[in-house]
Amino acid sequence: MSSPNSAQLPSTYKALVFESASINPKVTSLPSPRPGPGTVIVKPLYSWVFNYAADIFTNGNPRNYPISFPIIGGGNAIGRVAATSADTRNLTVGDLVIVEPIIKERDGAHLPNTRGLGLSDNGTWAELVQIPLENAMRVDEAALKRNGIAVKDVAFYAQLVVPYGGFRDVGLTAGGTVLITPATGNFGGAAVHVALAMGARVIAMGRNEKILAELKALAPGRVDTVVFSGDLEADVASIAKYGPVDVFQDLTPPMATNTSHIQAGILSVRTNGRVNLMGNVKDLEIPYRAVVYRGLRIQGTLMYTREQALDMLKLIETGTLKLGPQAGLTTKRVFKLEDGVAALEFAAKEAGAGRAVYFAPNEE
Repeated sequence: MSSPNSAQLPSTYKALVFESASINPKVTSLPSPRPGPGTVIVKPLYSWVFNYAADIFTNGNPRNYPISFPIIGGGNAIGRVAATSADTRNLTVGDLVIVEPIIKERDGAHLPNTRGLGLSDNGTWAELVQIPLENAMRVDEAALKRNGIAVKDVAFYAQLVVPYGGFRDVGLTAGGTVLITPATGNFGGAAVHVALAMGARVIAMGRNEKILAELKALAPGRVDTVVFSGDLEADVASIAKYGPVDVFQDLTPPMATNTSHIQAGILSVRTNGRVNLMGNVKDLEIPYRAVVYRGLRIQGTLMYTREQALDMLKLIETGTLKLGPQAGLTTKRVFKLEDGVAALEFAAKEAGAGRAVYFAPNEE
């Protein structure tokens, strides 16, 4: 490996810049960043284009995310270190790293003071990105090679690590039964893969019967499925067919208009069981008596901790959590930055449970 040296960087780099949510993005040439104290420069190889990206960065931002325009989009990536600062100790130029999206204040670890790459800070849909040192997690590339894991497939980490944080918060254990709703979206589908890797049995609940069938086929005998009916009593009865639930994890998105499935999930949890809320529902009526009489624990989780992220990475590096199309995790398409609008439109239609779309600013 060459020694850390910011002079290795080009004078300019290309980035997909969003001037506002009402103007199509354009690839722009910008002065290359230089690493300052506590930061590192990364060359993103593959960066996830989530299926709701178009409703954040374009179309007038109907989700009303608090974005600081103009901005370079993209929060997650797998990439290589391009330059380091003088205080860097554990990373060198060329190292393979995962770029974490959540930036936390170093002197406010117990305060809700966070920012997000691609939302308030320039993100990873670019040839270079400057991030705090703690937001770069080194990947054991030798372990990937030993286990036949492709670098591109590791980019699925961005979807997998989110439900993992929730499972860890509520103590999901091998042999336990977890109910996941809705299991047919990006994070819900990822949650099924993660729960199986953790040794759990899964009840996957959603509306898309085709995707539910795909999830059931991942591990016959360990995955059961329930189709949302929209009727509380009917859904509780459908879940009950598969026995008591130890953990219920919900990832309902903000556009949901009927949240009876969340109530059904809570009512399906056994005595002293756990409920993990990771979605973005504004208001919810809780079955109060059931929570009290059964001694249920309700835990809200926003993303995950760094410790959990590192442990999740180990599941991937060791091959415990399988990746790639043979494991039901498929890359639908890889786009260049110049195809920004097409990428967002394609992701809105084709991304979802077990399906990913990426930008490849520096594809290897």
